[in-house]
Parts: sequence; C-alpha cells; structure tokens
Amino acid sequence: MKKKNLIRLQDITFGTIAVSSLFVLFGASGANATTSSVDSVSIEVPVACTMTSTVNTAHTATANVGTYQENIGETTFNVICNDANGFAVYAIGYSDDTYGNTTMKPSTLAVSNAIATGTATSGNTSNWAMKLTAVSGDYAPTLETGFNAYHAVPAEYTKVVSYSSNTDSSSGSSFKSTYAAFVASAQPADTYTGKVKYTVVHPANAETPGMKISQLTYMQDFHNLSTDDLASVKLSMSYNTTYSLIDNRDNRTYQIAKLKDGNIWMAENLDLGGTTLTQDLTSANTSLIDPNATITASTFNTWIKTSYTSSYISAIVIPVAGTDSASNTPYGTIYNYCAASAGTFCTYSDSYYTTSDICPAGWRLPTGGDSGEFKALYNLEDYNTNAKMRAPIADGGAAFALASSSPSSLGLSGGYWPSTTAGSSNLPTLHLDTSSVNPTNKSSRTSGLAARCIAKKPRFLTVSYGAGVSNIQINGITVPDGEKIELEEGFSYPITMTPSAEHRFVSWSVDSGTISSTNNQSTNYNVGNSDAVLTANTTFVDAPTIQNLSSSGCTTTASYAKDNRDGHVYIIQRLADGKCWMMENLDLGRTALATDLTASNTNLTNTITAATFNGWKKTEGTQVITKGEFVLVEGTDSTSKTQYGTLYNYCAVSAGTICSSSGANNDNAASDLCPAGWRLPTGGNSGEFNALYNLTNYNSNAKMRGPIANNRAAFALVGYFESGIPIGQGSSGRYWSSTRNDGSKMYTLQLDKSNVTSANNSYRQHGCAVRCVTDI
Repeated sequence: MKKKNLIRLQDITFGTIAVSSLFVLFGASGANATTSSVDSVSIEVPVACTMTSTVNTAHTATANVGTYQENIGETTFNVICNDANGFAVYAIGYSDDTYGNTTMKPSTLAVSNAIATGTATSGNTSNWAMKLTAVSGDYAPTLETGFNAYHAVPAEYTKVVSYSSNTDSSSGSSFKSTYAAFVASAQPADTYTGKVKYTVVHPANAETPGMKISQLTYMQDFHNLSTDDLASVKLSMSYNTTYSLIDNRDNRTYQIAKLKDGNIWMAENLDLGGTTLTQDLTSANTSLIDPNATITASTFNTWIKTSYTSSYISAIVIPVAGTDSASNTPYGTIYNYCAASAGTFCTYSDSYYTTSDICPAGWRLPTGGDSGEFKALYNLEDYNTNAKMRAPIADGGAAFALASSSPSSLGLSGGYWPSTTAGSSNLPTLHLDTSSVNPTNKSSRTSGLAARCIAKKPRFLTVSYGAGVSNIQINGITVPDGEKIELEEGFSYPITMTPSAEHRFVSWSVDSGTISSTNNQSTNYNVGNSDAVLTANTTFVDAPTIQNLSSSGCTTTASYAKDNRDGHVYIIQRLADGKCWMMENLDLGRTALATDLTASNTNLTNTITAATFNGWKKTEGTQVITKGEFVLVEGTDSTSKTQYGTLYNYCAVSAGTICSSSGANNDNAASDLCPAGWRLPTGGNSGEFNALYNLTNYNSNAKMRGPIANNRAAFALVGYFESGIPIGQGSSGRYWSSTRNDGSKMYTLQLDKSNVTSANNSYRQHGCAVRCVTDI
C-alpha cells in the first residue's frame, strides 16, 4: 500500500546546520610552508506551514423553531507558510458520533433527530451551513467558489481556502469562519453540536489530505494504519455504502461498510477455507497477536472438513454453499472456536478474550455480551429489528446472514463468534433466525458459527525488559524484549512477567494507558490513546541459598531465600507454629531447568535429569497418575498478593515416586520437589496444615489468605487442574500434603473465597499447588 506524501501540521521539522572544515596547503613543504583553512557553512530551511485559530465569538446560539439564523459565532484562522507556492486549506465535517460526519448531533435525544447540513432557509427540514471570509491585508487568501456564501458542510475533504506565494511570521494569511442554521417547526428542543475540521497542506501535495478508502486495495491494508489514517479512512466512507477489498491470503474479494455504530465491518461472512490455502497464516496477513506465530497452509487445510463434528480441542472449518435470501450475501464458512481463534482457544475453558483469530490482519472478531459490539449495534435504531439486521447495506441494514453448520438450519438460523470469552465452555455470541435477534446468546465453543470481522483501532506496544526480567507475557503470549505488538485502544490485556534468577519484581511502568496494579507481577494493561512502551522493573536480591539455610536465617520477620536450582527468590518466614514456611507457592519449572534434581538440591534420594523434569511441563494437564505433569498458572492472588505459581500432579510433586493409585505407592510421600532441607507439609486431622489453621493467628479464611504484611499465612486461590485443564483461579486453591488419604487420594489443604478445609483430599492425577516447610 502506497501512502500519499502529504505535509500536515504534525509533520513540521526544524532545519539543521551542517558545518565542515576544508584544509588547504599552500606553497612548498617545510618550515616556510603556509597553511590556511576555510569553514563552509550550509543551512537548510525546510518548508513548513502552521495554522492557528482564535475564537472571536463562540459558536453558540439559541434558535426558535421555524427560524433561520446567520452568523453563529466567528473564528479567525491564521496560516503562516514559507512555501514559495503558498498553501491550501481543506475542510470536512468532523464528528465522533454514530450518525454522520456532517450532522449536528443532539445531546439527549435519539440521533434520528440530528440536524443535517444544507443551505435551505425555510421548509420542513432543519439544516446548518458554513461560510468563510478572507481577511484583507498583505496575504489575503483566495476562497474557493461557493464558500464565500453559506455552503453545506462537506462530507469529504474539500479545498476551501488557498494562497499562491509564501507569507511571513509577522502577519500570515487569515480567514474567518461562521455558521448558519435553519430550524424547522417540528425540530424538538435540545442542544445540537456539529464540528468542522480544517487541515493545511502544501500546494505540491494539494490533493485531498488524509488516507481514503479508495487508496486501500487489501483487507490487510488496515494493518499498521495509524490512528489518524484510520480516522481519515472512516471519514471518507459513506453510510449505507459497500466498498470492495481483497483478502490477500486467498484473493477473495469482500464487501465492507461503515455502520451507524461508527465501526467498519465486513458486510459479508468470512470465507477463509472456502478454497485450499497456498500461503501460510502469519501476523502480517492474519489477526495473530504473536508476531512470530505461523499457521502453515498445510496445517490450516487439514482443518477444512466436509461435515461438522463437535469438538473444542481440534480446529474445524466447514465451507457452506449458498446465498442468504435477505441480505443477499454468501453464507461463507463456518468455524468452531478453536478454528475461529486461529488455534489459540482449543480447551474447554479460557479466562481471557482472544486477541488472535482468523480475521485478516488489521481486523478482529467483535466483542460480545451485554457491553459488546454485537449488542451495541443491535441497540441502534437503524438495526434494532431482525429485518434491519439482515437487510442489505444499500437498504440501511447490517447484512447478517443465516449461516449454519447444520444443513437443516441453513437459511433458518445463524450465529456469529465474538472475541469475548466468559471463562467457561460458552461464549456470548450473536444469534439470528427468521424473526428474532439475540445479541447476547450463549453458544458452546464446540459449535460451528460464522465470523464477521470488524476493523481494529490499533495501538502499538513495545515491550522493554529491564535488567532482571526473564519473560513478559501479554494475553498469554510471550513477547521478546524490544518487540512491538498491535493491541487495541480501550481494551484491557492481562500481563505478567517472570524475574531472572536472583531478582524480584518491583513494578510496571508505561508511558501511555494505565496498569491496573503497578505493583502486581500479574495484572492488566489498559490501552490508552497512543502507542506506548511497557517496562517491567526488578531489583537484584542478594539472598542466602534456601537449600543451605540455617535456623537463624529464618525469623518471624519475612525475608528472602534463593533456590539454587533455578535462582528463584522466595519469601520465607517462621510462623506461629514455630516452623519455617515458604510464603509463596513453589514455582519450579517456570523457567527451563539446566540443573539435574539430586539429593543435594531437592528432597529426594534418586536423580531426575533436567531434561526429564522439563518434559513434565504441559500447557494444560492431561490428568494422568503414571507420569509427572505440571502446569504454569499466571496471576496474582487478590488477597495474599502472592503469585499463583505452578500446579503439579502427585507423580510430579513426589519427584516421580508415587505414580499409581495402589500397591506400594499407597505410602506417604518421602520424596518431593521441595528444595533439599524442605518438604511437603503433613496432612489430615493430625497434620501441619490443620495445626496451622487451628492457631489463633490463622483460624479463619481471611487469616489463612491474609498478606505477609499483616503477619498472616498468605495462601493463594491458585485453583487446580482437573479434567485436563487448570480451573478455579481466583475462586479456590488446593495444596498437596505428604500424607496418604486412601486409595488414589492424598490429603490436601483446600480454600475458597470464604472457607478453609484443612484436611481435604484430592485425586493424585489432579494438579495442586505446593507450599514447602522446614524443621530448622
């Protein structure tokens, strides 16, 4: 995509002075030789124009119905331009409302009462107009034809004023604006507001300023558009009008449209998969948040099926033939959510919304639910019926189709995927049938639904690793140091970081947008209205080794100790039971181990190689007893302020010693993953978890979960993994003990938001957290 080389107000730069020295030798060499030097100075003065405005009289008036009123306020614009060819000023109606760029929007009434632009002074339709006047003097500008009288506010950038030679900084070239309005007798009382945007350009570039939809060829041209360019593209688009763009992944041509919610939507269903792909899907052509992610064409083509099979763990793509009878648009292709999310949401439950999907780069799935874009669109008067949502764009509708994965439902009902998840198997989708619309429907992610993409409002975030940062993740995606990723203005993204060895997290800092909790290692970044740099700040901690800790190294005051297996620094403290506890959950496995687990560094008698241990790491648990598994969990407990850490099945937490549900493995755990000199607490009614809970300091849920600063036990609602996935984060927490319950169960400590069960039990294939204790 080639952008116009326009010079705008924000493009002004200052000149530079270049100085060079020339050394010249005169005469013969030797003692009598004479020398001289000449300095050459060059100054470059760049062309630059500035435009300022002064409101002489505010553009406000009180108008009675049935009247025409002129000269509503006055503003003086002064242009200073050193271009020998002068300048040109363009104007366009400019509004952030959802009805039209040239309307005056009512402040309290429905937008259907907006006042359109025009020049009528009587009749049954209210309208408003603009007029310009050149200020006489040395550099009086020329007004374009028609604008010296009241003129309709232009819907496209239109040249209104020009001057043909350069001005000076003492006086510049000035013109004034004023407005008029006719108020029809039926116009309801309210306050109405309209805006006009003026932009100055140089004559060499005196073509319509700003990016226009006509300059775009591909859907992917929206990718990396600046916010100003996106706004200009939107301004150049008319309502109830479709524009053609090509998806460069398969050369499929789509219709797009600006709808009355102010967003740019695809005007037909995505059909990626309707033909066999020959090129890979990357962040350059597909809405993938990970800049290094790739879905090969061959992989995507395996997703394409001829009939639908319900699944959430495998991507399914079903092309559907036919055309919707109401919208007159093709049905396109149907996707389960694993496919619609570009293979990123392929589990039963996910706690955050998808920022990757199979929309073209620069586009995304709409948000769902009560505050989502599907409902906001349907709530508008233009689309608040089934007929309007399904009507063609040219007829003022939104052109949604009744596409379905079921042949028997095709043309009778249809659903559309959102980007929003709800932490369960159901998602808030848009559903339509032949007579009704439900913009907040609930659909299982195993369902087959259509995709209707919406243009993004991009902001770019550069991630900066300060000293002591090992890893930063945004929305579950690891972003390398210095990498720039595309996010979206107004959205909130979960962020987390992992400190390097011997470092502790201190705070987040960002130069645009906000951090929900700057002092929490796992929190949310709320995207602001400009690009930003996000930095995680840490501090080096010179802590003793936890494996070699002496009794005097653990006191009733919280202190630090370093695990020599991975350099992770933990908070430790002697609690009221007299024992020294880790005050944070074990997080062994957060970074790949390079050191074998042996009796010198781990509470075991055998050896587990680093490669074997690293192989136990899963992206989600698979619920087995016979081999070790652990899953990293992101997040910070809202009460204890400690990280969730890692969940381990019992085979892993017992260091590979208890990996069945019967026989010799029915014993208590003698080995575990705790550091050497530390161990799992004992469980059951006579165990250490129960004894701790029975002490006055910790005998309530609030005390067991209270923060270290309040001298509490700081247990976290880390959740657990069961049925193959981690669940319950923020609502419950389970901790392994070394004590057998019966059969395939071990005693655990279990907490939720209001209760503590200090002698609970869990199956060994489940994943629970670990909090180690020592007797020193």
